[in-house]
Amino acid sequence: MRRTDPRWLIVFAANLLLWWLVGLLNHALAGLAVHCYVGGLFVVYSALRLDRRHGLIAVALTGLLVDAAEPVPYGTSLFLFGLVHATLLYGRQRFPREGTVFATVVALFTNLFLVIALSFLLVGANPRPGSAWLRIFADLLASQLLLVVITPWFIALQDRAMAIAAIHPETGRRLSL
Repeated sequence: MRRTDPRWLIVFAANLLLWWLVGLLNHALAGLAVHCYVGGLFVVYSALRLDRRHGLIAVALTGLLVDAAEPVPYGTSLFLFGLVHATLLYGRQRFPREGTVFATVVALFTNLFLVIALSFLLVGANPRPGSAWLRIFADLLASQLLLVVITPWFIALQDRAMAIAAIHPETGRRLSL
């Protein structure tokens, strides 16, 4: 590992860019009453490609960023992202980590878990909780379709950022140009 290792910063910057772009998309879709949530994608690269320490730093900062902007109790996204990150770290030696197809599948399942967990935590605050589930299902469907489209791009963006910085994502060693 290098003395100044910016892997966590590169992943956090990419997550910040994705968060901003999805915010713009949600603003554009507000007239259709659709909200896209891509929390699963914030965790995938950190859990599959980075080492434990740098991945956890990137996921924790992203969780705090999402907590600051979303209407959830502070620390909810931090806890859920950390839980998903730890779960993926536990089994990542068994996964084909390099392909974008597997990263897309992991992002879809991760996002599904996060939406279901957030829904169960927050649907009780809705004045009509029974009618909220149809809206949650519609938003989940839109979010999953968006993930299928953008996950390969986002993984490639993070891989390219690591290549530009000439850093191997897992080891932190300098790559020869």
